[in-house]
Amino acid sequence: MSGRRSRAGAAVRGPTSALTSFLAGLGVEPQLGGNQPSPQDTTPPTAEGGPSRIEEEPEDVDSEDLDARPPKRRRALSIDSDDLDAETPSAGVSTAVSSAINTPASGSRATSVAAGAAAGVKPSALKAIGSFMNCGECGKKFTVTQYTKEHPRRPQLWLCVQCCPKLGVDPFAKAKKAPAKAAPKKAARDKIVHYEVSKGPAPLADLCIQMIGKCIEEVEALGDIGSVNMGKVCKIICKSRRLTPETATLLYSVDRTELTMYDCTCECMSPRNPLTPVLVHESYLAMANLCPNVVTLNLQYCGQMQTETLTAWGKSLRHLRHLELYGPFLVRKEGWISFFKAVGSRLESLSITQSPRIDLETIEVLVKSCPNLRTLHLSEIGKLDSEFLVPLAKLKHLHSLELSRPSATALSDDAVDTLLQAVGANLTSLNLDDNPELSDELLVSIANHCPKLTKLSLRDIDLSDAAVKAFFDARVKHRRPGFTDLDLEKGHDLAGQSLRALIKQSDTTIERLSLLGWRNVDADAVSLLAGCKKLGVVDLSWCRHVTDFTIKDIIDGCPAIKEIRVWGCNHLTDNVPRKRGLKIVGIETHAL
Repeated sequence: MSGRRSRAGAAVRGPTSALTSFLAGLGVEPQLGGNQPSPQDTTPPTAEGGPSRIEEEPEDVDSEDLDARPPKRRRALSIDSDDLDAETPSAGVSTAVSSAINTPASGSRATSVAAGAAAGVKPSALKAIGSFMNCGECGKKFTVTQYTKEHPRRPQLWLCVQCCPKLGVDPFAKAKKAPAKAAPKKAARDKIVHYEVSKGPAPLADLCIQMIGKCIEEVEALGDIGSVNMGKVCKIICKSRRLTPETATLLYSVDRTELTMYDCTCECMSPRNPLTPVLVHESYLAMANLCPNVVTLNLQYCGQMQTETLTAWGKSLRHLRHLELYGPFLVRKEGWISFFKAVGSRLESLSITQSPRIDLETIEVLVKSCPNLRTLHLSEIGKLDSEFLVPLAKLKHLHSLELSRPSATALSDDAVDTLLQAVGANLTSLNLDDNPELSDELLVSIANHCPKLTKLSLRDIDLSDAAVKAFFDARVKHRRPGFTDLDLEKGHDLAGQSLRALIKQSDTTIERLSLLGWRNVDADAVSLLAGCKKLGVVDLSWCRHVTDFTIKDIIDGCPAIKEIRVWGCNHLTDNVPRKRGLKIVGIETHAL
Protein backbone atom coordinates (compact mmCIF):
# COMPACT_ATOMS: atom_id res chain seq x y z
CA MET A 1 0.00 0.00 0.00
CA SER A 2 2.87 2.28 0.77
CA GLY A 3 4.17 1.66 -2.74
CA ARG A 4 0.93 2.76 -4.22
CA ARG A 5 0.87 5.87 -2.00
CA SER A 6 4.29 6.95 -3.32
CA ARG A 7 2.64 7.79 -6.61
CA ALA A 8 0.50 10.49 -5.05
CA GLY A 9 1.05 12.98 -7.89
CA ALA A 10 -0.71 10.81 -10.43
CA ALA A 11 -4.34 11.52 -11.38
CA VAL A 12 -7.10 9.02 -11.90
CA ARG A 13 -7.75 8.55 -15.63
CA GLY A 14 -10.47 6.47 -17.16
CA PRO A 15 -11.89 6.04 -20.63
CA THR A 16 -12.68 9.41 -22.22
CA SER A 17 -15.23 10.49 -24.79
CA ALA A 18 -14.71 12.84 -27.72
CA LEU A 19 -16.13 15.79 -25.76
CA THR A 20 -13.88 15.12 -22.77
CA SER A 21 -10.87 14.87 -25.05
CA PHE A 22 -11.80 18.15 -26.75
CA LEU A 23 -12.10 19.91 -23.40
CA ALA A 24 -8.82 18.44 -22.23
CA GLY A 25 -7.13 19.82 -25.32
CA LEU A 26 -8.31 23.29 -24.30
CA GLY A 27 -6.90 22.81 -20.82
CA VAL A 28 -10.26 22.17 -19.23
CA GLU A 29 -10.90 19.20 -16.96
CA PRO A 30 -14.23 18.11 -15.47
CA GLN A 31 -14.84 19.56 -12.04
CA LEU A 32 -15.08 16.98 -9.31
CA GLY A 33 -17.00 17.09 -6.13
CA GLY A 34 -19.68 19.53 -7.22
CA ASN A 35 -19.48 23.28 -7.72
CA GLN A 36 -17.60 23.93 -4.47
CA PRO A 37 -14.33 21.98 -4.50
CA SER A 38 -12.34 21.61 -1.33
CA PRO A 39 -9.57 24.10 -0.65
CA GLN A 40 -6.82 21.51 -1.14
CA ASP A 41 -8.10 20.86 -4.73
CA THR A 42 -8.00 24.50 -5.79
CA THR A 43 -4.88 25.92 -7.40
CA PRO A 44 -4.11 29.48 -8.49
CA PRO A 45 -5.05 30.48 -12.05
CA THR A 46 -2.47 30.17 -14.77
CA ALA A 47 -0.61 33.05 -16.25
CA GLU A 48 -3.07 33.20 -19.11
CA GLY A 49 -5.87 33.96 -16.65
CA GLY A 50 -7.66 30.63 -17.16
CA PRO A 51 -8.45 28.09 -14.46
CA SER A 52 -5.65 25.83 -13.31
CA ARG A 53 -5.61 21.99 -13.68
CA ILE A 54 -7.33 20.19 -10.85
CA GLU A 55 -5.14 17.58 -9.18
CA GLU A 56 -6.89 14.30 -8.44
CA GLU A 57 -6.26 11.74 -5.73
CA PRO A 58 -3.44 9.27 -6.22
CA GLU A 59 -4.13 6.39 -8.51
CA ASP A 60 -3.10 3.77 -5.87
CA VAL A 61 -5.84 4.13 -3.30
CA ASP A 62 -6.89 1.34 -1.00
CA SER A 63 -10.44 0.23 -0.89
CA GLU A 64 -10.42 0.87 2.81
CA ASP A 65 -9.53 4.50 2.28
CA LEU A 66 -12.26 4.84 -0.32
CA ASP A 67 -14.78 3.48 2.12
CA ALA A 68 -13.60 5.95 4.75
CA ARG A 69 -14.14 8.98 2.50
CA PRO A 70 -17.44 10.84 2.49
CA PRO A 71 -20.03 9.52 0.01
CA LYS A 72 -20.03 12.80 -1.92
CA ARG A 73 -16.35 12.61 -2.69
CA ARG A 74 -16.67 8.97 -3.66
CA ARG A 75 -19.42 9.77 -6.14
CA ALA A 76 -17.29 12.45 -7.67
CA LEU A 77 -14.41 10.03 -8.22
CA SER A 78 -16.70 7.52 -9.86
CA ILE A 79 -17.83 9.97 -12.59
CA ASP A 80 -16.88 8.71 -16.02
CA SER A 81 -16.51 10.77 -19.19
CA ASP A 82 -19.43 8.91 -20.78
CA ASP A 83 -21.59 10.03 -17.89
CA LEU A 84 -20.60 13.65 -18.56
CA ASP A 85 -21.72 13.31 -22.15
CA ALA A 86 -25.00 11.72 -21.15
CA GLU A 87 -25.82 14.50 -18.70
CA THR A 88 -25.29 17.27 -21.31
CA PRO A 89 -28.33 17.79 -23.60
CA SER A 90 -27.51 18.00 -27.28
CA ALA A 91 -29.42 21.29 -27.66
CA GLY A 92 -27.40 22.89 -24.85
CA VAL A 93 -23.89 21.86 -25.84
CA SER A 94 -22.77 25.43 -26.37
CA THR A 95 -24.17 26.45 -22.99
CA ALA A 96 -22.38 23.54 -21.29
CA VAL A 97 -19.15 24.41 -23.03
CA SER A 98 -19.47 28.07 -22.04
CA SER A 99 -20.29 27.09 -18.48
CA ALA A 100 -17.38 24.63 -18.29
CA ILE A 101 -14.93 27.13 -19.75
CA ASN A 102 -16.03 30.15 -17.74
CA THR A 103 -16.84 28.45 -14.44
CA PRO A 104 -13.71 28.97 -12.40
CA ALA A 105 -12.67 27.03 -9.40
CA SER A 106 -13.35 28.32 -5.93
CA GLY A 107 -13.01 32.08 -5.69
CA SER A 108 -12.72 32.42 -9.47
CA ARG A 109 -15.39 35.25 -9.79
CA ALA A 110 -13.32 37.76 -7.85
CA THR A 111 -10.21 36.51 -9.60
CA SER A 112 -11.80 36.91 -13.04
CA VAL A 113 -13.01 40.47 -12.29
CA ALA A 114 -9.57 41.34 -11.09
CA ALA A 115 -8.14 39.89 -14.26
CA GLY A 116 -10.52 42.00 -16.41
CA ALA A 117 -9.57 45.15 -14.50
CA ALA A 118 -5.89 44.24 -14.73
CA ALA A 119 -6.25 43.96 -18.51
CA GLY A 120 -7.10 47.67 -18.58
CA VAL A 121 -10.38 47.41 -20.56
CA LYS A 122 -11.74 50.90 -21.11
CA PRO A 123 -15.33 51.83 -22.08
CA SER A 124 -15.71 52.30 -25.81
CA ALA A 125 -18.31 52.13 -28.54
CA LEU A 126 -19.08 48.77 -30.12
CA LYS A 127 -16.82 48.08 -33.09
CA ALA A 128 -17.90 46.71 -36.43
CA ILE A 129 -18.82 43.05 -36.78
CA GLY A 130 -15.66 40.93 -37.24
CA SER A 131 -13.45 43.29 -35.22
CA PHE A 132 -11.65 42.27 -32.03
CA MET A 133 -12.45 43.72 -28.59
CA ASN A 134 -11.59 42.89 -25.00
CA CYS A 135 -14.30 41.50 -22.77
CA GLY A 136 -15.43 43.95 -20.11
CA GLU A 137 -15.82 41.10 -17.59
CA CYS A 138 -12.90 38.73 -18.01
CA GLY A 139 -10.57 40.86 -20.13
CA LYS A 140 -10.15 38.26 -22.87
CA LYS A 141 -10.13 39.21 -26.53
CA PHE A 142 -13.17 38.12 -28.56
CA THR A 143 -14.66 38.66 -31.99
CA VAL A 144 -17.58 41.09 -32.33
CA THR A 145 -20.72 39.52 -33.76
CA GLN A 146 -24.31 40.63 -34.23
CA TYR A 147 -25.08 38.99 -30.87
CA THR A 148 -22.46 40.85 -28.82
CA LYS A 149 -24.07 42.19 -25.66
CA GLU A 150 -23.29 45.16 -23.43
CA HIS A 151 -22.35 44.69 -19.79
CA PRO A 152 -25.51 45.06 -17.69
CA ARG A 153 -23.77 47.14 -14.99
CA ARG A 154 -20.95 48.82 -16.88
CA PRO A 155 -22.00 50.95 -19.85
CA GLN A 156 -19.93 50.71 -23.05
CA LEU A 157 -18.17 47.54 -21.89
CA TRP A 158 -18.91 44.53 -24.06
CA LEU A 159 -19.09 40.86 -23.12
CA CYS A 160 -17.74 37.76 -24.76
CA VAL A 161 -20.04 34.77 -25.23
CA GLN A 162 -18.54 32.94 -22.22
CA CYS A 163 -19.24 35.75 -19.72
CA CYS A 164 -22.87 36.37 -20.67
CA PRO A 165 -24.57 33.44 -18.82
CA LYS A 166 -23.10 34.18 -15.40
CA LEU A 167 -24.31 37.78 -15.68
CA GLY A 168 -27.83 36.69 -16.57
CA VAL A 169 -27.52 37.72 -20.23
CA ASP A 170 -28.65 35.47 -23.05
CA PRO A 171 -25.66 35.49 -25.42
CA PHE A 172 -27.72 34.47 -28.45
CA ALA A 173 -30.78 36.67 -27.96
CA LYS A 174 -31.60 38.82 -30.95
CA ALA A 175 -31.37 42.55 -30.51
CA LYS A 176 -34.72 44.23 -30.01
CA LYS A 177 -35.67 46.32 -32.99
CA ALA A 178 -37.03 49.80 -32.45
CA PRO A 179 -40.75 49.99 -33.19
CA ALA A 180 -41.21 50.96 -36.80
CA LYS A 181 -42.83 54.31 -37.32
CA ALA A 182 -46.22 54.10 -38.86
CA ALA A 183 -46.08 55.22 -42.46
CA PRO A 184 -48.03 58.43 -42.98
CA LYS A 185 -51.31 57.83 -44.68
CA LYS A 186 -51.57 59.13 -48.19
CA ALA A 187 -53.83 62.11 -48.37
CA ALA A 188 -57.05 61.49 -50.25
CA ARG A 189 -57.03 63.07 -53.68
CA ASP A 190 -60.39 64.70 -53.11
CA LYS A 191 -59.40 66.17 -49.77
CA ILE A 192 -59.35 69.93 -49.83
CA VAL A 193 -56.62 71.53 -47.77
CA HIS A 194 -57.52 74.89 -46.38
CA TYR A 195 -54.87 77.41 -45.50
CA GLU A 196 -55.64 80.19 -43.08
CA VAL A 197 -53.70 83.36 -43.66
CA SER A 198 -53.54 85.95 -40.94
CA LYS A 199 -54.64 89.27 -42.36
CA GLY A 200 -53.82 91.38 -39.39
CA PRO A 201 -56.37 93.73 -37.81
CA ALA A 202 -59.95 93.59 -39.07
CA PRO A 203 -60.88 96.36 -41.52
CA LEU A 204 -62.70 99.34 -40.11
CA ALA A 205 -65.70 98.64 -42.36
CA ASP A 206 -66.11 95.16 -40.86
CA LEU A 207 -65.88 96.54 -37.35
CA CYS A 208 -68.54 99.11 -38.16
CA ILE A 209 -70.83 96.49 -39.67
CA GLN A 210 -70.41 94.26 -36.63
CA MET A 211 -71.19 97.15 -34.34
CA ILE A 212 -74.28 98.05 -36.37
CA GLY A 213 -75.41 94.43 -36.28
CA LYS A 214 -75.11 94.33 -32.48
CA CYS A 215 -76.86 97.64 -32.00
CA ILE A 216 -79.43 97.32 -34.75
CA GLU A 217 -82.23 98.31 -32.35
CA GLU A 218 -80.57 101.70 -31.86
CA VAL A 219 -79.69 102.30 -35.49
CA GLU A 220 -81.71 105.53 -35.45
CA ALA A 221 -78.91 107.06 -33.38
CA LEU A 222 -76.74 107.15 -36.51
CA GLY A 223 -78.90 109.88 -37.90
CA ASP A 224 -79.19 110.62 -41.61
CA ILE A 225 -76.58 108.50 -43.40
CA GLY A 226 -77.60 109.60 -46.87
CA SER A 227 -78.64 107.55 -49.88
CA VAL A 228 -75.12 107.33 -51.33
CA ASN A 229 -73.53 106.14 -48.10
CA MET A 230 -76.46 103.82 -47.45
CA GLY A 231 -75.87 102.16 -50.80
CA LYS A 232 -72.22 101.58 -49.87
CA VAL A 233 -73.20 100.11 -46.51
CA CYS A 234 -75.65 97.78 -48.26
CA LYS A 235 -72.98 96.61 -50.68
CA ILE A 236 -70.54 95.91 -47.86
CA ILE A 237 -73.13 94.02 -45.84
CA CYS A 238 -74.14 91.85 -48.80
CA LYS A 239 -70.57 91.18 -49.87
CA SER A 240 -69.57 90.04 -46.39
CA ARG A 241 -72.63 87.76 -46.16
CA ARG A 242 -74.02 89.52 -43.11
CA LEU A 243 -77.38 90.47 -44.50
CA THR A 244 -80.08 89.21 -42.11
CA PRO A 245 -83.70 90.18 -41.49
CA GLU A 246 -82.38 92.36 -38.63
CA THR A 247 -79.64 94.16 -40.56
CA ALA A 248 -81.94 94.54 -43.56
CA THR A 249 -84.11 96.95 -41.55
CA LEU A 250 -81.17 99.37 -41.62
CA LEU A 251 -81.84 99.81 -45.34
CA TYR A 252 -85.55 100.51 -44.95
CA SER A 253 -86.91 104.00 -44.67
CA VAL A 254 -90.15 105.74 -45.54
CA ASP A 255 -88.37 108.42 -47.57
CA ARG A 256 -86.22 105.98 -49.59
CA THR A 257 -86.87 106.16 -53.33
CA GLU A 258 -84.16 103.73 -54.45
CA LEU A 259 -83.32 100.37 -52.87
CA THR A 260 -80.72 97.87 -54.08
CA MET A 261 -79.96 94.60 -52.29
CA TYR A 262 -77.18 92.58 -53.88
CA ASP A 263 -77.77 89.20 -52.22
CA CYS A 264 -81.13 88.20 -50.79
CA THR A 265 -80.54 84.45 -50.69
CA CYS A 266 -78.18 83.26 -47.99
CA GLU A 267 -76.61 84.49 -44.82
CA CYS A 268 -73.54 82.26 -44.83
CA MET A 269 -72.10 79.59 -47.11
CA SER A 270 -69.81 77.88 -44.61
CA PRO A 271 -70.13 74.08 -44.09
CA ARG A 272 -71.21 74.57 -40.48
CA ASN A 273 -73.86 77.09 -41.38
CA PRO A 274 -75.73 75.89 -44.47
CA LEU A 275 -77.55 78.17 -46.85
CA THR A 276 -80.01 80.18 -44.80
CA PRO A 277 -82.69 82.27 -46.50
CA VAL A 278 -82.26 85.92 -45.60
CA LEU A 279 -85.39 87.42 -47.08
CA VAL A 280 -88.46 85.20 -47.20
CA HIS A 281 -92.01 86.12 -48.13
CA GLU A 282 -92.63 87.97 -44.84
CA SER A 283 -89.38 89.93 -45.30
CA TYR A 284 -90.48 91.17 -48.73
CA LEU A 285 -93.83 92.22 -47.27
CA ALA A 286 -92.04 94.16 -44.52
CA MET A 287 -89.84 95.80 -47.15
CA ALA A 288 -92.89 97.03 -49.07
CA ASN A 289 -94.56 98.34 -45.90
CA LEU A 290 -91.45 100.17 -44.64
CA CYS A 291 -90.46 101.58 -48.06
CA PRO A 292 -93.81 102.59 -49.62
CA ASN A 293 -92.28 105.42 -51.67
CA VAL A 294 -89.59 103.41 -53.42
CA VAL A 295 -89.32 104.18 -57.15
CA THR A 296 -86.41 101.94 -58.19
CA LEU A 297 -86.11 98.45 -56.71
CA ASN A 298 -83.24 96.06 -57.53
CA LEU A 299 -83.12 92.65 -55.81
CA GLN A 300 -80.44 90.09 -56.75
CA TYR A 301 -80.77 86.37 -55.96
CA CYS A 302 -84.31 86.69 -54.68
CA GLY A 303 -85.06 82.98 -54.90
CA GLN A 304 -87.43 82.97 -51.90
CA MET A 305 -89.85 85.41 -53.45
CA GLN A 306 -93.31 83.90 -53.93
CA THR A 307 -96.40 84.59 -56.01
CA GLU A 308 -98.09 86.38 -53.09
CA THR A 309 -95.11 88.73 -52.81
CA LEU A 310 -95.72 90.36 -56.19
CA THR A 311 -99.46 90.48 -55.53
CA ALA A 312 -98.82 92.42 -52.31
CA TRP A 313 -96.28 94.72 -53.99
CA GLY A 314 -98.85 95.72 -56.59
CA LYS A 315 -100.97 97.11 -53.76
CA SER A 316 -98.24 98.57 -51.52
CA LEU A 317 -95.64 100.06 -53.88
CA ARG A 318 -97.68 102.90 -55.37
CA HIS A 319 -94.68 104.75 -56.83
CA LEU A 320 -92.65 101.88 -58.29
CA ARG A 321 -91.49 102.53 -61.87
CA HIS A 322 -88.25 100.52 -62.24
CA LEU A 323 -88.00 96.88 -61.18
CA GLU A 324 -85.06 94.46 -61.58
CA LEU A 325 -85.23 90.90 -60.23
CA TYR A 326 -82.61 88.19 -60.54
CA GLY A 327 -83.79 84.64 -59.89
CA PRO A 328 -87.50 84.85 -58.90
CA PHE A 329 -87.96 81.12 -59.54
CA LEU A 330 -91.06 80.57 -57.43
CA VAL A 331 -93.27 83.33 -58.82
CA ARG A 332 -96.02 81.88 -61.00
CA LYS A 333 -97.74 83.66 -63.86
CA GLU A 334 -100.70 84.61 -61.61
CA GLY A 335 -98.35 86.77 -59.55
CA TRP A 336 -96.85 88.44 -62.61
CA ILE A 337 -100.22 89.13 -64.17
CA SER A 338 -101.58 90.59 -60.94
CA PHE A 339 -98.51 92.81 -60.53
CA PHE A 340 -98.52 94.10 -64.14
CA LYS A 341 -102.17 95.01 -63.90
CA ALA A 342 -101.60 96.82 -60.61
CA VAL A 343 -98.60 98.94 -61.64
CA GLY A 344 -100.06 99.65 -65.07
CA SER A 345 -98.65 102.40 -67.25
CA ARG A 346 -96.31 103.85 -64.62
CA LEU A 347 -93.89 100.91 -65.06
CA GLU A 348 -91.01 102.14 -67.25
CA SER A 349 -88.28 99.56 -66.71
CA LEU A 350 -88.51 95.79 -66.18
CA SER A 351 -85.54 93.41 -66.00
CA ILE A 352 -86.13 89.75 -65.18
CA THR A 353 -83.49 87.02 -65.21
CA GLN A 354 -84.07 83.30 -64.64
CA SER A 355 -87.82 82.98 -64.30
CA PRO A 356 -89.25 79.77 -65.81
CA ARG A 357 -92.93 80.62 -65.12
CA ILE A 358 -93.35 83.51 -67.56
CA ASP A 359 -95.30 82.43 -70.65
CA LEU A 360 -96.91 84.05 -73.69
CA GLU A 361 -100.04 85.07 -71.75
CA THR A 362 -97.88 86.89 -69.21
CA ILE A 363 -96.13 88.84 -72.00
CA GLU A 364 -99.44 89.81 -73.55
CA VAL A 365 -100.71 91.18 -70.21
CA LEU A 366 -97.41 93.05 -69.75
CA VAL A 367 -97.65 94.75 -73.15
CA LYS A 368 -101.31 95.64 -72.65
CA SER A 369 -100.96 96.90 -69.04
CA CYS A 370 -97.55 98.63 -69.32
CA PRO A 371 -97.38 100.34 -72.73
CA ASN A 372 -94.87 102.95 -71.55
CA LEU A 373 -92.01 100.52 -71.03
CA ARG A 374 -88.70 102.06 -72.07
CA THR A 375 -86.46 99.20 -70.88
CA LEU A 376 -87.28 95.50 -71.19
CA HIS A 377 -84.68 92.87 -70.35
CA LEU A 378 -85.73 89.22 -70.46
CA SER A 379 -82.89 86.73 -69.97
CA GLU A 380 -83.06 82.99 -69.39
CA ILE A 381 -86.85 82.95 -69.53
CA GLY A 382 -88.00 79.37 -69.69
CA LYS A 383 -90.63 79.63 -72.45
CA LEU A 384 -89.19 82.49 -74.49
CA ASP A 385 -89.42 81.87 -78.27
CA SER A 386 -90.25 83.71 -81.48
CA GLU A 387 -93.96 83.92 -80.56
CA PHE A 388 -93.10 86.30 -77.71
CA LEU A 389 -91.86 88.87 -80.24
CA VAL A 390 -95.28 89.38 -81.81
CA PRO A 391 -96.89 91.18 -78.81
CA LEU A 392 -93.59 92.96 -77.98
CA ALA A 393 -93.81 94.77 -81.32
CA LYS A 394 -96.47 97.00 -79.74
CA LEU A 395 -93.99 98.57 -77.30
CA LYS A 396 -93.18 101.69 -79.34
CA HIS A 397 -91.25 103.52 -76.60
CA LEU A 398 -88.48 100.96 -76.05
CA HIS A 399 -84.96 102.34 -75.74
CA SER A 400 -83.23 99.24 -74.37
CA LEU A 401 -84.15 95.68 -75.32
CA GLU A 402 -82.64 92.37 -74.25
CA LEU A 403 -83.86 88.95 -75.37
CA SER A 404 -80.95 86.67 -74.48
CA ARG A 405 -80.28 83.06 -73.56
CA PRO A 406 -83.72 81.59 -74.25
CA SER A 407 -84.22 78.24 -72.58
CA ALA A 408 -86.72 77.01 -75.16
CA THR A 409 -86.51 77.51 -78.92
CA ALA A 410 -84.04 80.14 -80.11
CA LEU A 411 -85.22 83.26 -81.90
CA SER A 412 -85.32 83.31 -85.70
CA ASP A 413 -84.05 85.97 -88.12
CA ASP A 414 -87.51 86.72 -89.49
CA ALA A 415 -89.10 87.22 -86.05
CA VAL A 416 -86.29 89.55 -84.95
CA ASP A 417 -86.50 91.52 -88.20
CA THR A 418 -90.24 92.04 -87.69
CA LEU A 419 -89.70 93.20 -84.10
CA LEU A 420 -86.85 95.60 -84.97
CA GLN A 421 -88.85 97.04 -87.82
CA ALA A 422 -91.56 97.95 -85.25
CA VAL A 423 -89.51 99.09 -82.23
CA GLY A 424 -85.96 99.71 -83.58
CA ALA A 425 -86.33 103.41 -84.35
CA ASN A 426 -85.73 104.45 -80.72
CA LEU A 427 -83.44 101.64 -79.59
CA THR A 428 -80.06 102.68 -78.20
CA SER A 429 -79.17 99.31 -76.62
CA LEU A 430 -79.77 95.82 -78.01
CA ASN A 431 -78.75 92.45 -76.54
CA LEU A 432 -79.44 89.21 -78.41
CA ASP A 433 -76.78 86.99 -76.79
CA ASP A 434 -76.78 83.21 -77.18
CA ASN A 435 -79.34 82.88 -79.96
CA PRO A 436 -77.64 80.27 -82.15
CA GLU A 437 -80.32 80.37 -84.87
CA LEU A 438 -79.52 83.97 -85.79
CA SER A 439 -77.21 84.60 -88.74
CA ASP A 440 -75.79 87.37 -90.97
CA GLU A 441 -79.33 88.51 -91.85
CA LEU A 442 -79.60 89.89 -88.33
CA LEU A 443 -76.91 92.48 -89.12
CA VAL A 444 -78.87 93.70 -92.12
CA SER A 445 -81.97 94.16 -89.93
CA ILE A 446 -80.02 96.10 -87.29
CA ALA A 447 -78.35 98.33 -89.91
CA ASN A 448 -81.70 99.14 -91.52
CA HIS A 449 -83.98 99.54 -88.48
CA CYS A 450 -81.81 100.75 -85.56
CA PRO A 451 -80.30 104.15 -86.47
CA LYS A 452 -79.68 105.27 -82.87
CA LEU A 453 -78.00 102.12 -81.58
CA THR A 454 -74.85 102.73 -79.46
CA LYS A 455 -74.71 99.51 -77.40
CA LEU A 456 -74.79 96.13 -79.08
CA SER A 457 -74.17 92.61 -77.73
CA LEU A 458 -74.23 89.65 -80.12
CA ARG A 459 -72.31 87.14 -78.06
CA ASP A 460 -72.06 83.56 -79.30
CA ILE A 461 -73.76 84.17 -82.66
CA ASP A 462 -72.27 82.70 -85.82
CA LEU A 463 -71.37 85.70 -88.00
CA SER A 464 -69.08 85.91 -91.00
CA ASP A 465 -66.17 88.32 -91.37
CA ALA A 466 -67.55 89.80 -94.59
CA ALA A 467 -71.03 90.41 -93.09
CA VAL A 468 -69.62 92.23 -90.05
CA LYS A 469 -67.41 94.40 -92.28
CA ALA A 470 -70.43 95.26 -94.44
CA PHE A 471 -72.44 96.12 -91.32
CA PHE A 472 -69.94 98.73 -90.11
CA ASP A 473 -69.42 100.07 -93.62
CA ALA A 474 -73.18 100.60 -93.90
CA ARG A 475 -73.24 102.51 -90.63
CA VAL A 476 -70.43 104.74 -91.88
CA LYS A 477 -72.26 105.31 -95.13
CA HIS A 478 -75.50 106.29 -93.37
CA ARG A 479 -73.62 108.32 -90.72
CA ARG A 480 -74.82 106.29 -87.79
CA PRO A 481 -73.37 107.12 -84.34
CA GLY A 482 -70.40 105.10 -83.20
CA PHE A 483 -70.74 102.35 -80.61
CA THR A 484 -69.74 102.97 -77.00
CA ASP A 485 -70.19 99.36 -75.83
CA LEU A 486 -69.73 96.46 -78.26
CA ASP A 487 -69.59 92.73 -77.49
CA LEU A 488 -68.92 90.31 -80.35
CA GLU A 489 -67.57 87.51 -78.16
CA LYS A 490 -66.96 84.08 -79.69
CA GLY A 491 -66.98 85.37 -83.24
CA HIS A 492 -64.69 82.57 -84.32
CA ASP A 493 -64.83 83.50 -88.03
CA LEU A 494 -64.20 87.20 -87.49
CA ALA A 495 -60.81 88.60 -88.42
CA GLY A 496 -58.95 91.71 -89.52
CA GLN A 497 -61.54 93.06 -91.98
CA SER A 498 -64.23 93.23 -89.29
CA LEU A 499 -61.94 94.89 -86.75
CA ARG A 500 -60.64 97.51 -89.19
CA ALA A 501 -64.20 98.42 -90.19
CA LEU A 502 -65.24 98.57 -86.52
CA ILE A 503 -62.37 100.92 -85.64
CA LYS A 504 -63.11 103.12 -88.63
CA GLN A 505 -66.74 103.53 -87.55
CA SER A 506 -66.35 103.76 -83.73
CA ASP A 507 -62.78 104.87 -83.04
CA THR A 508 -63.86 108.11 -81.36
CA THR A 509 -66.67 106.62 -79.21
CA ILE A 510 -65.84 103.04 -78.20
CA GLU A 511 -65.31 102.58 -74.45
CA ARG A 512 -65.82 98.86 -73.89
CA LEU A 513 -64.99 96.20 -76.49
CA SER A 514 -64.94 92.39 -76.39
CA LEU A 515 -63.14 90.47 -79.13
CA LEU A 516 -62.92 87.23 -77.15
CA GLY A 517 -62.48 84.24 -79.44
CA TRP A 518 -61.38 86.14 -82.56
CA ARG A 519 -58.69 83.56 -83.19
CA ASN A 520 -57.93 84.66 -86.78
CA VAL A 521 -57.52 88.39 -86.23
CA ASP A 522 -53.99 89.56 -87.03
CA ALA A 523 -51.78 91.53 -84.64
CA ASP A 524 -51.57 94.55 -86.95
CA ALA A 525 -55.35 94.96 -86.90
CA VAL A 526 -55.42 94.73 -83.09
CA SER A 527 -52.69 97.38 -82.87
CA LEU A 528 -55.05 99.81 -84.64
CA LEU A 529 -57.03 99.97 -81.38
CA ALA A 530 -54.38 102.49 -80.36
CA GLY A 531 -56.47 105.06 -82.21
CA CYS A 532 -59.47 104.57 -79.87
CA LYS A 533 -58.82 107.37 -77.36
CA LYS A 534 -61.80 106.57 -75.09
CA LEU A 535 -61.20 102.83 -74.89
CA GLY A 536 -61.17 101.80 -71.22
CA VAL A 537 -61.82 98.00 -71.17
CA VAL A 538 -60.93 95.54 -73.94
CA ASP A 539 -61.09 91.74 -73.96
CA LEU A 540 -58.56 90.15 -76.35
CA SER A 541 -58.78 86.62 -74.92
CA TRP A 542 -57.96 83.82 -77.39
CA CYS A 543 -56.79 86.27 -80.04
CA ARG A 544 -53.85 84.04 -80.85
CA HIS A 545 -51.69 86.59 -82.69
CA VAL A 546 -51.50 89.18 -79.91
CA THR A 547 -47.93 89.86 -78.77
CA ASP A 548 -46.14 92.09 -76.28
CA PHE A 549 -45.75 94.75 -78.99
CA THR A 550 -49.51 94.70 -79.62
CA ILE A 551 -50.19 95.43 -75.96
CA LYS A 552 -47.58 98.19 -76.01
CA ASP A 553 -49.31 99.87 -78.96
CA ILE A 554 -52.66 99.83 -77.13
CA ILE A 555 -51.16 101.19 -73.92
CA ASP A 556 -49.32 103.99 -75.71
CA GLY A 557 -52.30 105.02 -77.82
CA CYS A 558 -55.22 104.67 -75.34
CA PRO A 559 -54.83 107.08 -72.42
CA ALA A 560 -58.12 105.90 -70.83
CA ILE A 561 -57.26 102.17 -70.83
CA LYS A 562 -57.92 100.54 -67.42
CA GLU A 563 -58.22 96.80 -68.10
CA ILE A 564 -57.01 94.37 -70.78
CA ARG A 565 -57.99 90.69 -70.70
CA VAL A 566 -55.62 88.35 -72.51
CA TRP A 567 -56.62 84.80 -71.57
CA GLY A 568 -55.30 82.31 -74.13
CA CYS A 569 -52.87 84.75 -75.77
CA ASN A 570 -49.91 82.40 -75.61
CA HIS A 571 -47.48 84.73 -77.39
CA LEU A 572 -47.36 87.06 -74.41
CA THR A 573 -44.44 86.89 -71.99
CA ASP A 574 -43.55 88.28 -68.61
CA ASN A 575 -42.06 91.26 -70.43
CA VAL A 576 -45.47 92.57 -71.44
CA PRO A 577 -45.53 96.36 -70.93
CA ARG A 578 -47.07 97.84 -67.79
CA LYS A 579 -48.73 101.07 -66.86
CA ARG A 580 -49.81 102.58 -63.59
CA GLY A 581 -53.53 102.08 -63.10
CA LEU A 582 -53.75 99.37 -65.81
CA LYS A 583 -54.80 95.81 -64.99
CA ILE A 584 -53.75 93.07 -67.43
CA VAL A 585 -55.60 89.81 -66.66
CA GLY A 586 -54.82 86.33 -67.98
CA ILE A 587 -51.12 86.19 -68.87
CA GLU A 588 -50.38 82.46 -69.05
CA THR A 589 -46.80 82.69 -67.77
CA HIS A 590 -48.12 84.06 -64.49
CA ALA A 591 -49.85 80.73 -63.84
CA LEU A 592 -46.70 78.61 -64.29
